[in-house]
Amino acid sequence: MKRSVLFLTLILAIACTETRAEWPQYLGPNRNASEPEARLAKAWPERGPRKLWSFSLGTGYGGASIQGRDVFILDRIVGKTDILRCIDLESGKEKWNFSYDAPGKHPHPGSRSVPTVDEEYIWMVGPFGHFHCVSRKTRQAVWKENLLEEFEAEKPGWGVAQSPLLYRDTTIVAPQGDKAGVVAFDKRTGLLRWASRKLSGHSCHVSPILASIGGVDQVIMISPCDRKDETIKNEVVAFHASSGRPLWTYHGLTSFACIAPATAIDDSRIFLTDCSYNGSYKPVSIMLEITRKGDSFVVKELWKTEEVGSKIHPAVLHDGFLYLNNCGKAKGMMCLSLDGKLAWEKESAPSFHLGAMALAAGLILCQNGTNGDLHLIEPNPNGYRELAKVELFSLKGDEPWAPLALSDGKLLVRNSNQMICLDLQNP
Repeated sequence: MKRSVLFLTLILAIACTETRAEWPQYLGPNRNASEPEARLAKAWPERGPRKLWSFSLGTGYGGASIQGRDVFILDRIVGKTDILRCIDLESGKEKWNFSYDAPGKHPHPGSRSVPTVDEEYIWMVGPFGHFHCVSRKTRQAVWKENLLEEFEAEKPGWGVAQSPLLYRDTTIVAPQGDKAGVVAFDKRTGLLRWASRKLSGHSCHVSPILASIGGVDQVIMISPCDRKDETIKNEVVAFHASSGRPLWTYHGLTSFACIAPATAIDDSRIFLTDCSYNGSYKPVSIMLEITRKGDSFVVKELWKTEEVGSKIHPAVLHDGFLYLNNCGKAKGMMCLSLDGKLAWEKESAPSFHLGAMALAAGLILCQNGTNGDLHLIEPNPNGYRELAKVELFSLKGDEPWAPLALSDGKLLVRNSNQMICLDLQNP
């Protein structure tokens, strides 16, 4: 009898224990800026959600990743050093850091990318191409490479902005060099597993994503054209995730400074968005259909619109509609149906400039890229519906453009020199 009671108590305890959601990489668990399992309050007090802690950072744009109780962020002492910081999610106290020399300067200085983490390691790429794998146990580098030197790549104008992608036992990045466009390393040893062909475009700031199309796992990368050199052409290209073999290519984006990665809609459609189109800073969004034909793939452009385009952050998908921060002349959050129709063509949604978005628990979290304010929005194809708003930072005229991170109801948001943790589950 006692054993039965003990067993029942254990089962109930397990059932009542909430599973901690993780945000282990750029754009979250599935690299699509979404966390459907999150639990968030649908209303905030007038003062806004509780601020649990704040942490001072060097100037930069690098976002955080979260695994367990650990927050990881790549910081930088401008002109000198890159610093990986491990911060306690509950208290905001720094647990440890790992740094390395990285001399040099670039416009809009500071960190760029988001670390990728699992139970054992952290992988990160600094703005001058330094690629490190750091042990969480020893807090030291296990292996390292310099992507610019190893693959004969040019540093993009605003610095390298690669957020590593994990696939099985490999970590994948895009050096965009003469020797290889996209590469996969053994995540534990740093051994090069495969290197793709050179990309047709120039080095820029897009990170690769993973999609399963036609039953094949594919790494999708965007390579921008050069508006001053017609021989350097744009391409959206997919490589086999296990071998690096080219699978399909699309040349219709004609972006020259693409930052937002592709968004996988389902097992046959890919959404592209940008705001550097056809030689000027104009918006564009495109839906592609990729169909498998035996061992090859056929790409079809389903639609293209020049009404909407996001410059830095990808769109989020909810109930058959895409939401994104438009950076064209008609600035503001916009909503697109999956057939390319603009759902909010008569609405006047606020302009959030280059701010980040995330979808969690059926709600949109959006940071204003001009002042850092955070908005809670109900995604609705009938119009913009704001539920709450909070002012987070006193510094105005800043550039709060970093991607968001969310775990266990706690949201991490930053401006150029400070990261804040908010309780969105019990605000």
